[in-house]
Amino acid sequence: MSASDIELSAGDLRQAALSVADDAGTVFFWQDKVLRAVPAEAADKMRALLASGLLEALVGKGWIPRCRLASVRLKGFEIVIEQDLLPVVSYPYEWTYGMLRDAALRVLEINLFAREYGWELKDCHGFNLVFDGGQPVWVDLGSFVPCPRTTLGWSAYEEFLRCYEYPLRIWADGGAFVARRLSAASEYMAHSDYGLYRWPWLRWGGIDWYQRWLTRWHSRVRQLSRIPKEKIQTKLPGPLGYLVGALVSRGWFPWQNVSLRRAHARIVQRKYRLPAGFWSHYQAEGVGFVATPRFRRIEELIRLFQITSVIELGGNQGQLSAALLQSGAVSSAICTDADERAVNAAYERTKQSSGRLNTAVLDFIFPMSTPFGEAPIRRLQSDTVLALAVTHHLILTQKVPIKRMLRIIGSYASRMVFVEFMPLGLWDGKTAPPIPAWYTLDWFRAEFSQEFDLRHEEQVETNRILFCGTVRQNPIGSEESGK
Repeated sequence: MSASDIELSAGDLRQAALSVADDAGTVFFWQDKVLRAVPAEAADKMRALLASGLLEALVGKGWIPRCRLASVRLKGFEIVIEQDLLPVVSYPYEWTYGMLRDAALRVLEINLFAREYGWELKDCHGFNLVFDGGQPVWVDLGSFVPCPRTTLGWSAYEEFLRCYEYPLRIWADGGAFVARRLSAASEYMAHSDYGLYRWPWLRWGGIDWYQRWLTRWHSRVRQLSRIPKEKIQTKLPGPLGYLVGALVSRGWFPWQNVSLRRAHARIVQRKYRLPAGFWSHYQAEGVGFVATPRFRRIEELIRLFQITSVIELGGNQGQLSAALLQSGAVSSAICTDADERAVNAAYERTKQSSGRLNTAVLDFIFPMSTPFGEAPIRRLQSDTVLALAVTHHLILTQKVPIKRMLRIIGSYASRMVFVEFMPLGLWDGKTAPPIPAWYTLDWFRAEFSQEFDLRHEEQVETNRILFCGTVRQNPIGSEESGK
């Protein structure tokens, strides 16, 4: 049987969690590939897109993954398109301000470029983007629709405002907590709600009238160029409808043309100063620590155990992960931390160096989630977890039970965990608060051995004892892992 004769069944595939309402097909994962199965009613449009030259040009820019007609068939679908798999998927609420800003700029750049080929994006939300190191990559081919070059406006502009402009403005004003949660919502911030935030004096005249006015402005006036003249005349009978329809058809009706270049410049020019977080005073540790004997020993052990990919939980600015990638010790690395300032530093450094380190803002004990997406333990899971210099804070400061902590750490690993124990507790090199009587090396070793098969134990610094263990059974689906 040749490759072109392969017919897949549903049992061979895993459907993408977010591929639930797409009229251009359903996205599946198969082996190390992404497959978009296109139904008959959307096949002609997808063939036209493939033949337009747009996708090939976007691939050349690195703005979308490589894509081509697949050599497989799937019952119920006319064609199947294969895309290269990007191994790490983070969601918009796990991004820093810098990542959301760059995602917004990439959406505008793709849309401007697509217009030259007679196409545009019909939707633009952040869940259609995946970060490949420091580069946002658009992954949803179904979002491209034909668009004559003379068309005014942009059909997805209102969504762009709600997904990017509004959160970024609130974020830049110091509202990082609110902005990140806006990115997690299944229903984005309404124009009227943003207006009341931006111009609170509008409340003086009564909220109801303002909400009605602004909703009508965005839904009716700003999109008139997208409405056929006949429909306008039906909604506005008489001379007024004829006049408005004529002005719209000739491109003379005001407020219809959206300048994507001005939107691009507006986002680039907006200033944002990262706020200090709970862990910000630890961030300086990331600078210059890569060459320490402790980090060198961790790299030796990673090579000894033939580890292929790592995720750092509480990884600060990702210096260790970046060094492991640069040296070739691992092929994939993810740095996560609950502090946006630390993660943003890792991201900006990766972007400037064209590195491959993936980053995400993540409190792995209490992660944010959405009802329609995959949990981070599925999306970010790696061969091995590095949880270094974090357990003492969780146990002694945040009072997280050690069994729960170790189980969650293990849920991010498919094979091994590297976890450090700090025998001196919160010691800063000079002083430390008193240590509870139960907080001992024997106690930690016993708890660790209940969850993992202990493979190696070594004191790597005065207050750091490294435990390496093999995961017995990944607890995905358990209560502790958030499922």
